[in-house]
Amino acid sequence: MYRIAFRRFLILAGLLSLSEFAGAQNLNTYSPYSRYGIGVLSQPGFTQNRSMGGVSQPYRSETVINFNNPASYAQRDSMSFLFDFGIETNTSGFTGYDQYLNPQTSRNSAGGIHHIAISFPITKRIGFAAGLTPYSFVGYRLLRFETDSYILSTIGRIKYYHTGRGGINQAFVGMGVSPVKNLAVGFNMLYYFGSLDYNNDIEFPLSYNPYTNGYIRSSFQVSDINFNFGVQYSLVLDKENNTNITLGGTYQLGKNINMTQKWFATLESNLLDTLYPHPDRQSKLELPWSVNAGLAFTYKDKLTIMGEYFTQDWSKTTPFNVNTPMAKMESVRFGVEFTPNRMDLKSYAKKVNYRAGFFSNKSNLIVGGKQINDFGITFGAGLPLKGKTKVNVSFEVGKRGTDENYLIKETFGALNVSLTFYDYPWFFKRKYN
Repeated sequence: MYRIAFRRFLILAGLLSLSEFAGAQNLNTYSPYSRYGIGVLSQPGFTQNRSMGGVSQPYRSETVINFNNPASYAQRDSMSFLFDFGIETNTSGFTGYDQYLNPQTSRNSAGGIHHIAISFPITKRIGFAAGLTPYSFVGYRLLRFETDSYILSTIGRIKYYHTGRGGINQAFVGMGVSPVKNLAVGFNMLYYFGSLDYNNDIEFPLSYNPYTNGYIRSSFQVSDINFNFGVQYSLVLDKENNTNITLGGTYQLGKNINMTQKWFATLESNLLDTLYPHPDRQSKLELPWSVNAGLAFTYKDKLTIMGEYFTQDWSKTTPFNVNTPMAKMESVRFGVEFTPNRMDLKSYAKKVNYRAGFFSNKSNLIVGGKQINDFGITFGAGLPLKGKTKVNVSFEVGKRGTDENYLIKETFGALNVSLTFYDYPWFFKRKYN
């Protein structure tokens, strides 16, 4: 009776979290670099992947939902059920220069729901997964002052405010199939949705009346589907000790994503504020195809060492909000997971999954003629609870951009915590409670 009640509670909690996640535009980042393109792209994977540098392609586990490679869904225990819910909090520090070339520093923090997902087997060789996770984030606040000497002498010090928030979420529904032993293939149907909101305001000196303050609001609302396809193959070296090499890769289709632009301006006066709405405009966002491939070596079911390479060419994509070119994106990621003894009955520390990794990214952004790169180190742990249920924790610290050429150097840190609930047997009907 207890197990049935708990399952019903779990399903209800998942549905409530799903509706909150889908309906909310949580501010999950603060970065001036999110002003460009579709914002800062989310680091790949859930908490387990994030703690290993974001490696996902060769990673397969019966207790992990690895949505970055849908072939991994085939690795499901018969009659099992996985539920994964995660949150993230991050903080960033910035060093750079203002428009007068004076050194400046600042710090901001943000956070929110990161993901929610479920997975279960359909048959012995087919697994299913579905969930929600972020794809990109927008969050920034910028202020600049008029510097033209003629305008300063005739009108005064005009202020220009630029702010943005929102992001693109992705819902996924996918299946993984193992047609033959040690080989798995899979696919995800991805649904992109969200709103990228930008505000550009101009404020005149209070002593100057002929001009009125202006406020421009624009919103790009995204809604479209896409697909990616994955494969994993394991070469068994020692079956008895579970020593093997796993190859994995995914290919995501290129797609022109549907966008609806909403735009209006407000002029502020002493007598009456005037609103100037514009008709909605339909447009497209070119999402380039991408390839991701990796390799993992597992030794005696204790140590796994992984690495992967990712590429996506944004250089032919036309930015829709800021007139700046984009670049080919490349990422290299490495990770390691060590578990002293998964079956130890005496020492809790020996059953913990210890994880670490690092990543290096050439981003899709070009600012001030320089491609914006970032890199970071990661570490974390999978903390066992009852059965195969775990609390997963990951930390990452890194740097984005540079303060050369009067740009902004960003240092960031992020904490991810998730609960991976594992229930077995889920689909088995008991004769006695």
